Amino acid sequence: MTGVDRPLPGVRGDVGPGWEPVRRAFAAIMGRPGERGAGLHVIHRGRAVVDLYAGSDASGPYGPDTRQVVFSASKGVAAACLAVLADRGQLDFDAPVARYWPEFARRGKSGITVAHLLSHQAGLIAPEGGATLAEVLEGRPLADVLAAEPARWPPGRPGYHAVTWGTLADELVRRVTGGRLGEVLDAWVCRPRGLAIGIGGGQPGPPPAPVHAATRVPLLVRMTTAVFARPGTPLWAAMTVGGALTEPPDRWVARPETLAAHLPAANAVATARSLARLYALLLPGAGSAPGDEPPLIGARTWRAAVRPRAAGRDRVLGVPSAFGCGFALPSRAWRLGSPTAFGHPGIGGALGLGDPRRGLALAFLPRTMPADALADPRHRTLLDAVAQVIGA
Repeated sequence: MTGVDRPLPGVRGDVGPGWEPVRRAFAAIMGRPGERGAGLHVIHRGRAVVDLYAGSDASGPYGPDTRQVVFSASKGVAAACLAVLADRGQLDFDAPVARYWPEFARRGKSGITVAHLLSHQAGLIAPEGGATLAEVLEGRPLADVLAAEPARWPPGRPGYHAVTWGTLADELVRRVTGGRLGEVLDAWVCRPRGLAIGIGGGQPGPPPAPVHAATRVPLLVRMTTAVFARPGTPLWAAMTVGGALTEPPDRWVARPETLAAHLPAANAVATARSLARLYALLLPGAGSAPGDEPPLIGARTWRAAVRPRAAGRDRVLGVPSAFGCGFALPSRAWRLGSPTAFGHPGIGGALGLGDPRRGLALAFLPRTMPADALADPRHRTLLDAVAQVIGA
């Protein structure tokens, strides 16, 4: 424990009738060495059925109002904002990016569509000459550099844009609306619905709960990282933006300047309850019962947003991945518990997802980063428990 942490208390919160297997799974996870707490919220067929919390820090117990950085689960939040733009007719997933951002067409990129960009096929994982931390945090300077470069690979299969996906999406939103993606998200999605989710801009509310790296990293994970993420590899380039990001993620994302920046790929702050509600509002059929909140987007837009756009061995991750327009789809890289699920995990262990076939929305926000970012066993434990209740 650090000086600001207290011993992990028991699990708090409620589950609906029949959902005790999920409480037991959550409690088992929280009882493992090194866990510092988490929030878990599940909505099934429009009804909150799981609302669980564990752990404390200097600000008090982890609870429904605890906000946390969700790392790459931010991409799912940003994808929801982009889907809203598409639903309003302001963005066409199948149009060339250059329709909205003319400079993007340089160096042979005129044929890259919005869907290519959002499904990690743009081939712009980092500038060839590297980038500075200031360029990453400011966003627009990095977007200008990326627009002036050729794609590393032609569209056809994914190459995970760990950080630059957000830079490119942010600039696309600015070209369409005049505002930053985080500003549009707040004005059009979160504030009208009381969702405690934000990206950049000095968000109101208490500071997010700290996220800590795993205390022990297995030798195999260390060896694999040393080989596949060594300087000069695509994974290193994507994760560090060509060397601009040198600190471990848990330290870098805790800095005030990082939290204030508009980084839609990495620095969204959310509560578990709000992240689950966001996915529930995306599901087809949302808002169909009397008294329900209206859905975020129509069924046609939802189908376009989650339709598989790229799949196969990822040029960056080295394992098969699959993406819609910003949403991760079930694959070896992103195990989402169901072949019909969509969402996004994050390197810190955060997970947000929706599953239309089962009428499910789920958010899990742990405070301990997993040792292996692509294979968080906590996700499997929780999703298996959910399947025990409502089927796979």
